[in-house]
Amino acid sequence: MSSEKVYLLISAPKTREDTFNTLNKKTANDNDFSSNWKFAVPDLKVGTLDSLMHLSDELHKYDAYIENATRKIATQLFDVLDSGDKKERTDLPTNPYDNLTVNNNNIDTYLQYFRWDEAKYPTTHSLKALTEVIHVQVAKLEEELKAKGAEYQNVLHALAAEDRKGTGNLLTKDLSDIIKQEHVIDTEYLESLFVAVPKYSVKQWQQSYEKLTDFVLPRSSLVVTEDSEYALYRVVLFKRVVEDFKNIAREKKFFVREFKYDPNRSAKNDKKKLEADKDKIRKNLIRWCKTNFSEAFVGWIHLKAIRIFVESVLRYGLPTNFQAMLILPNKGKSKQLRKALQDLYGHLSSKNVFKDEEEDEAPGAEKFYPYVSLDINLDFRTNKT
Repeated sequence: MSSEKVYLLISAPKTREDTFNTLNKKTANDNDFSSNWKFAVPDLKVGTLDSLMHLSDELHKYDAYIENATRKIATQLFDVLDSGDKKERTDLPTNPYDNLTVNNNNIDTYLQYFRWDEAKYPTTHSLKALTEVIHVQVAKLEEELKAKGAEYQNVLHALAAEDRKGTGNLLTKDLSDIIKQEHVIDTEYLESLFVAVPKYSVKQWQQSYEKLTDFVLPRSSLVVTEDSEYALYRVVLFKRVVEDFKNIAREKKFFVREFKYDPNRSAKNDKKKLEADKDKIRKNLIRWCKTNFSEAFVGWIHLKAIRIFVESVLRYGLPTNFQAMLILPNKGKSKQLRKALQDLYGHLSSKNVFKDEEEDEAPGAEKFYPYVSLDINLDFRTNKT
């Protein structure tokens, strides 16, 4: 699927000649401008003219919101799949859009052969009620996506922090796999501290550590390990002076590491656990995105059906007598297609029953055509705001 694929969902009044066949002959059979399908819109409850006009404005906002929420789910799925290891990516479909399905069909098949889901969206309900149902469903999915996305990001950040601990110097590096049992003296009264001493201050440390406070055990300084910048020393002192020792050491540029020895803890084990958590959360997130992209997309296209119905009633009047059609412009033929549609339906401009044509020319409004026209943009690699 091209990431720039944009369908047109249009409607025109039914005529004695079959409206769809007339369009198809002009744009597909006689010219190679597009591929076309009938778009089945059921008979929905019209209500009052005032309610339709008010709902028209709401539908524009809901459409944008639900489209954006659907895009967020797709984008999250793409991002998570893209972040997989090389082996996993070779097992995925070459086209990332193949990971997006709707009711077990690809997106195009669902859209081209759209059928209203009466069980999920009963046509006995009012248009406003149906719109609210779709909005609430998708809003709930967006909230779930935020929570699941945040959970995944948190474990990624924790892993990154763990990596930093493992690759930093002795001032920041995790000490769990460096300090052993034999380095630790811990009794009712005594405590071991571990101090990162800059290499240039080693001599100063050796000469002064016993005198930084009272109650430091003489000759208790022991080199545990060192790197290019720091030497890590163990020193033993009475617990009652630990805080004083830390404060004075800090003033001397000796850095006491906050560390409590735990024989059952290992930085490697911590990372393995985080990796396992990440894999579990990632798989759940992929599964959730695939399932709920379908849910959101179904809601979005049903909302499009409601929109084309409302706009057609407002444009062409009652009783309802219009044909909705789905059009996929052929590459590079959008201008020719619009010209053909203008030739077919230009005469409808004077038959805009309930709306003043000039209203649609307001700044920020959708472009006006003599027929009802909505876009369905399937570029799910782009988040629209």
